[in-house]
Amino acid sequence: MLAQRRLPAWVVAAAVVAWPAAGRAFSNVALGAVLENPVLPTLDGGRAELLSRQATASLFVFFRPEQDHSLSALRALEAIRQELAGKPVRFVAVVSGSWPPDEVRQVVKAAGVGWPVLVDRDDVLYGRLGVRLHPVVGIADRGARLVAYEYFREINFQEIVLARLRVQLGELGEADMARVLEPPKATSGSPEADARRFVNLARALWRRRNAPKALEALGRSLAVAPSAPAYALQGEILAAGGDCPSALRAFEAALRLDPADAGARAGRQGCQR
Repeated sequence: MLAQRRLPAWVVAAAVVAWPAAGRAFSNVALGAVLENPVLPTLDGGRAELLSRQATASLFVFFRPEQDHSLSALRALEAIRQELAGKPVRFVAVVSGSWPPDEVRQVVKAAGVGWPVLVDRDDVLYGRLGVRLHPVVGIADRGARLVAYEYFREINFQEIVLARLRVQLGELGEADMARVLEPPKATSGSPEADARRFVNLARALWRRRNAPKALEALGRSLAVAPSAPAYALQGEILAAGGDCPSALRAFEAALRLDPADAGARAGRQGCQR
């Protein structure tokens, strides 16, 4: 079992310090923003850019070596890379320089990752982007614009990231992406499945900054089957709109259902500041 280590305190507190930018994976940059393209040292002793100047899509993932979800995300992304082999998509992983290289190599090997692993010494890139939770994936276009992001989820993470890359490649349209995020109702076999469908719809609407419709979808989800993800996203949207009292009630409801919900915990701390 890998040794537990702590990231610098500012990384742990990033979701609190930068909470006014609620609703974004990277609290210091919004969708559509042009990203900086730093050159960083790699785990194998070389140097590489964060983004490709030639690829149609550049995918980068921030991960933590001791985290099971990070290992699962790296494995899923490697499967996507293999499926898109030969297409103009570039993959890199980013890890904090606070982790011992041998621990990082162990996880990278277990995930079967053969793409560059960038080492963010002194966590400069973490700070510039405002990384909040792990693992998180960002996708940039050829012009270095941030076009999509995804947190890890145990259900459909691989399918959703693959679809987002295919949208960027021009192989799928927005309607196809919406179907990936919102499976047809006929596939739902339980109230919980219907509730998840509405949460996925709310996430898609919130990424487009359609807060009213996203909250409406969450209301429908909660009416069917209350869940921590629905309440946590509801709190995130309310906090982004400046309604922290209502957001706190949503975060507390999420934590009653799942005390380990990281988004709800970060949101509650942000609203209490």
